[in-house]
Amino acid sequence: MKNIFTFRIPFFYLLILICITIYSTFLITSSYYNIQKSLLTESLAEANFNAGTCEYQTKRLGGYNYIKPLLYVDKSCETGVFIPVKQEVIAMIEQFKGQGKLTTASVYLRDFNKGDYVSINENTTYKLGSLMKVPLLITYLHIDEDNGGALENELLCGHTYKPLGFGDDTNHLLTVGKKYKIKELLEYMMINGDYDATNLLIENIDVNALKKTFTDLGISAPEKLSMNYTITANDYSLFMRTLYNATYLTINNSEYATELMSKAKKTEVTEMGLPINARTSHKKGEIISATEKQLHETAIIYVNNYPYLITIMTKGSDLNNLKKVVSEISSLVYKKIVTKSSNS
Repeated sequence: MKNIFTFRIPFFYLLILICITIYSTFLITSSYYNIQKSLLTESLAEANFNAGTCEYQTKRLGGYNYIKPLLYVDKSCETGVFIPVKQEVIAMIEQFKGQGKLTTASVYLRDFNKGDYVSINENTTYKLGSLMKVPLLITYLHIDEDNGGALENELLCGHTYKPLGFGDDTNHLLTVGKKYKIKELLEYMMINGDYDATNLLIENIDVNALKKTFTDLGISAPEKLSMNYTITANDYSLFMRTLYNATYLTINNSEYATELMSKAKKTEVTEMGLPINARTSHKKGEIISATEKQLHETAIIYVNNYPYLITIMTKGSDLNNLKKVVSEISSLVYKKIVTKSSNS
């Protein structure tokens, strides 16, 4: 038996084998290069397409002779870190609807660093409920800017008011017959959920000034001052955006407003599916009737170097189920952002 190591291959065949090997290597390398080039071309084409179609839209404040202050800038299309999250949130909403725990829900998410956003069911409207407190707060602060010292004006609590019918207005802390500065009443309203303070502020607000707060931001103003005014999650988020960016109120008043919203009950933070030590400026709204329940949460959430805005609005028949929906959606988004910030 011949030893394989002593077997001799004719030089001609060896040359052919070498040529075949070189040619095969060339084909494989060339094919891989062409595939990568094609993928890169497609990616660049898609990026160029998106860059060409995703334009920026600006909203400026009118009413001045020589200036038009910038309120906010919007991209015309959804982009960024929230796009993969959107599909998971949609799946979660559909699951809750299938289980009968939810009638409908809308979600708005915005990355404050890059301006990226996504929205779900952006055209569905919801009753404002006690979320009216945020535009009410903004309006009083804006009045103070135009008329210095307005927050020091006093209002008399002449009687006890009936609750407004919203689950988060449960406190009665004012003393009948006592006068309170408007600034004090704003703090009672935003921090303590005091319905006497809220009613007193609503009774004494300049309705035209409140309507102007809506229209200045590009939102249709309520025909009359009512907690039953309906709004979309996208539109409501404009109030929070202008506070964070300090583009409507002064920097000091924007800071003051968001600070008040950060002092709400810690239980509300955990109800949003967040750690109890999470930094937020948020507002909760509940609307309870015999036929339908609505639960809303809007929050600026400060996660390391990734501050973001989330507004969740829901409708259903059971408030506890809606709380679970809000909590799970908020928790999902929070965990994604925490992971993103940790990897950056």
